[in-house]
Amino acid sequence: MPNLPEDIVDRIRALEREVHRLTTYVNSKVGAPPGSVTAVPSSPASEVEQPATDGTGQPEP
Repeated sequence: MPNLPEDIVDRIRALEREVHRLTTYVNSKVGAPPGSVTAVPSSPASEVEQPATDGTGQPEP
């Protein structure tokens, strides 16, 4: 990704984090079979970020 503008790289990283948050949320739902949804491994350049919650432990919409 070195040839892409920095704002595009930042957006890609943000989307990777969102996919990770959504995958974690879906896999934590009661009744979801283990491994029912698998996230694509993120690139080494992406940062790991804890999902934001709404106070009930659920991700913010």
